[in-house]
This record gives sequence, C-alpha cells and structure tokens, in this order.
Amino acid sequence: MADLFRTIATLGFLALLFPGFGFVIAHFAGSGTAPVIAAASGKNLIDGGVTAVVDRQVVAALPRTPAVDSLMAGLTYLVLDDAGPQVRAGCPGWLFITEEIAFQKGGDANLAARLRIAAKIRDAMKARGIEMLVMPVPDKISVSGEGSCGLPVSRQAQGRLAAWRAGTAGLGLQQVDVITGFPAHGYLRTDTHWNAAGARYAADRLAAAVAARLGPGTEKVELAVSPPKARVGDLMHLAGLDRSYPWSGPAPDMEPEVSSRVIRTGGLLDEVPAPSVILIGTSFSLRSGFADFLAAALAREVGQKSREGGGYAGAMLDILMNSPQILDGTRLVVWELPIRTLTHPLTEAERRFLGDEK
Repeated sequence: MADLFRTIATLGFLALLFPGFGFVIAHFAGSGTAPVIAAASGKNLIDGGVTAVVDRQVVAALPRTPAVDSLMAGLTYLVLDDAGPQVRAGCPGWLFITEEIAFQKGGDANLAARLRIAAKIRDAMKARGIEMLVMPVPDKISVSGEGSCGLPVSRQAQGRLAAWRAGTAGLGLQQVDVITGFPAHGYLRTDTHWNAAGARYAADRLAAAVAARLGPGTEKVELAVSPPKARVGDLMHLAGLDRSYPWSGPAPDMEPEVSSRVIRTGGLLDEVPAPSVILIGTSFSLRSGFADFLAAALAREVGQKSREGGGYAGAMLDILMNSPQILDGTRLVVWELPIRTLTHPLTEAERRFLGDEK
C-alpha cells in the first residue's frame, strides 16, 4: 500500500512538473531572455551571477497560487524528501533549519567577535552589581536523537559548542548547562524550538542555578497546562508545508499551552516590587512555557525581556545601549542564547557595541 501511495504521489508530482516546463519555455521565448543576456558579463559568468538570474526567471515563469504552491511543496517533500532551501527533512515528520547545520562563511570570525561581546556584557553587569547566568540553548539536531536520520552536519556546526566552551573558559562567565541530559524528544518535530518537555527540563536546570545564588523564592506561582493541541511549526511555514495536505506533509506537533500567574496577597493598591530576576533572550524564552516553568520552579516572578528574532544578544544589547534603567533593582539576569547563532553574521548593533571592531 505504501509503494502504491508513493507511486501515485510521484505521478502527481510529474503531472505538475511537465506543465511547469511549458510555462518556463513560454516565458523565455518572450521577455525572460533579456535579463539573462544583460547579466551575461565576464564577472557574472565566473561568480554564478548568471545562474542566479536564470533561477529568478524560472521562478517568475511559474504560476503562483497558494493551492498549487502548497500541493507542489507537499509532493516534493513526500516524493523527494525535499523541504526547500531553508529547511532540511530528517526522519519522517522531522524538520530542521538549514542555518543550524550548514557551513557559514566567516562563521569562525563571527564566533570570536561574539566572545568579545560576551566579555563586555559580563563587565557591564559587574559594573551594575548584577549577577548573570548564561544559558546556551542546544542545537536541535545535536539533541534530537535519531530524529535527523543521518542528515549531514557541517564540521563548523558540529564544533560550535566546543568552540564556545573553549572560548569562554577564561571569561569567568557563570553558565548553566541545559545541554547535558537534554531530552531526546525535547524539541518540536516541525519547529525550530523546544517543546514543553524540553522547556521544562531547561527551566528546572536554570531554576536550580538561580536558587543556589539567590536562595529559595517565597512567592506563590500558579501554573496551568492545557491538554495538547495541534501546533503547526515555524519550519512548516518556511518549507511551505503549513497548508499541505495531511498525506503529503508532516503531521503538526501536539503541544499544550502553558501559562502562569503570581498570586499576590496584598491589596490592589499595594506597590508591587520589581522582579529580582530578569530573563533576556530569544524566542526560546517566549515559547513552550519556558518562562512560566521557570517562575513556578523558582517561586519568583520573572521579568520577561526576551525578543523574537533576538539572535545572539539582540535583546541584551538593546537594553544595555538604549534602556539600561530597566535593570535597576535587578539582582540576577539570565542571558539565554541559542548556540546556532554564534556563527551568524554580526548585526549592526553588535558592531556598534564592539566599537566597530572587525
């Protein structure tokens, strides 16, 4: 039955592919050739510029409708295990982001620059009398057990964590290891982020480290966890599989919604003290109930200053350079950073923080 199903899917894929050739031929017979001829200079022939122009013209030739795009993405995934340029397909139902496993040009130099950034952040916190815990978040593919089904990972990506640990060994950073013992199924299959199990594991490890420095919390934090619901992951969106048919794309993850609230005993007009712990990180700190699990485990309110797309230190640098008063009254800052961001190109904010160091 499985072979018959795959055969039907392959025939459907070809039925869409061959008409596509017709659209491409018609496009190049008309206006599509002019940009290619214009780009056919010596430099473009050498560095691949002409190929890029041809690629764009081929894409422009194809009819664009959400229904056809979704069907093509689903069939390509089903027949060829191809999830597009930004996503890699692992075992059935598992997706991984390409940037996490691919070689990044200039990545080693970028990592070295980020070690200097870490030293400057350490000094800024020390000058304010604030303790800081650094929590590196593991790459999904490094802790996914057999979910990757042997996807090739660049040497640079494989050595990123070891390079970070070696580079920070002499910086005096207090780091929380949530990587050792991380659950094999602690990440969402169709998303770049951890699931509730992974978030809870990381929160418990972090809470133990915070409590060792600040002592036990005294606030009552109520935690609510809903029954699991279907969650279409960000990797499905990137791969164009979010609208694919159930038979052609990965099944969405089933995840609970997690929330928390601090139960206060004072009156409505009583002044509420600022949180003694502030969490500054990325979308990992905003997803799967991580901050809620952390507050419950600490018995403390946690100030949330994380930012979607924060990268290595986006939210942290924004606070230090633009709004340092946010840290007034803070006893401890948690800096959450994804390991995969260490080799990304430096942002403008990072260069400014380094004083435009190269």
